[in-house]
Amino acid sequence: MNKFLVGDTMKLTWINSGQTASPIIASIFNGSDSLVNSVSMSSSGDGHYFSNYTLPNTPGFYVAETLATISGLPYKNRTRFKVITGETD
Repeated sequence: MNKFLVGDTMKLTWINSGQTASPIIASIFNGSDSLVNSVSMSSSGDGHYFSNYTLPNTPGFYVAETLATISGLPYKNRTRFKVITGETD
């Protein structure tokens, strides 16, 4: 599991080859599965999308979820991570 310091910036990515994905939304949920924030992802070309997200100042477990629509079909990716105070390995 990835660990990040409170207030750090985490880069969320989505890689898609072939069809154009639109829209791509990145959402952050807390350990209670409540939405913390949601942002649109930007294209950096060649099917690569990204969003830089400033992490909350509250330590705990979180989930980053990316949703994309490709050719009218929904695609989802979820990643669990932990926000901590103190140094990471």
